Parts: sequence; C-alpha cells; structure tokens
Amino acid sequence: MTSRKFFSLFLLCALVPLAAAKLSLAMGWFSHGAVNKGYWLEREIELLPDADLHGAAWRLVYIAPENCAQSCEQALYGLQQLYTGLGRKQVNIQPLVIANNRPVALGKFSAIVWQSPENNLNKDVTDELHDQIVIVNRDGLALLRYPINSDAAHMEIITKDIRTDLLRLLNYDRKGT
Repeated sequence: MTSRKFFSLFLLCALVPLAAAKLSLAMGWFSHGAVNKGYWLEREIELLPDADLHGAAWRLVYIAPENCAQSCEQALYGLQQLYTGLGRKQVNIQPLVIANNRPVALGKFSAIVWQSPENNLNKDVTDELHDQIVIVNRDGLALLRYPINSDAAHMEIITKDIRTDLLRLLNYDRKGT
C-alpha cells in the first residue's frame, strides 16, 4: 500500500465520523437535555450564599408555600425518603425546607431542617422556585429544579429523578471527600 493511499484512507476514516456528527447536530437529531431529569436553572441563583462549607456538601432545598397543603406534605415525605435511601452518601446531603413559618408537618420528618428565607433572598427567587425541590451545590448555587405534584405516584417518580441526578452530581463532585 502506498503512502498516498494510506493517507487518503486515514483522512476518510477521520472525516466521515466528523461529518456524521456535524450532520446530526445540524438536523436536530441530537437531544441536548436527555441526560438530566430535572430542569437546569436559566440564570445563576445563589440560594444559600453563606452556606456552611464545613457541613453537608450538597443540599436538597424545598421552597415551601405559605400553607403546607397536600403537595407540601408529599414533597417533605419525598425528601425524607430520598435522604433515607441515599445510605452512606447521606453525609454529603442535607435536606432543607425554606419557608416563612415552620411547617407543622415537618415534625414527622426528622432528617429535614427548616430555615427561614434569608434577608438577601429576594422575592423573585422565591416566586421562581416556589413549591419546587432544588439541588444546591457546595457553594450555595442552585443547579436543578423539580416541580412538585400532589399525586403520590407522580411524587415517587420525581423523587427517583432527583436521586438519579443527585448521585450523578455527587460522582462528578471534585471537592467531595
């Protein structure tokens, strides 16, 4: 085989996959958000700006409504079950509820901590993330959000989705222990 023939075969083998990748992107055959189950936030939101860096690394934050109805209780139950199901990875997670008043139903869920909204947490943020569970990283930055549903079967699916995304994020975390 001559060097010219070898070089042309090499270029062909290199350019065909590149052309196929370019074509799939141009034609829209590639789905961009198929890996994550939650919704990435469109803008950067520091939900917990003064997060304790020596405590739990990641936080599962539920922005509770004023009165804790059935969807709120389903979210708290889901958070508790999710935290319990994490096993040894619990040390890296802290479930947290942000609400103006401590929800009465919170007494049933021992793992979840209540926190009142920070003074610097503006109303636009709480309105945008109202009645949703948010994954917050070590630096207090909100990453993924999950809308809550009052249906128990749907909430179970949401909890599984949160677990999938959270475990993926924990595996890629370079600051973790």
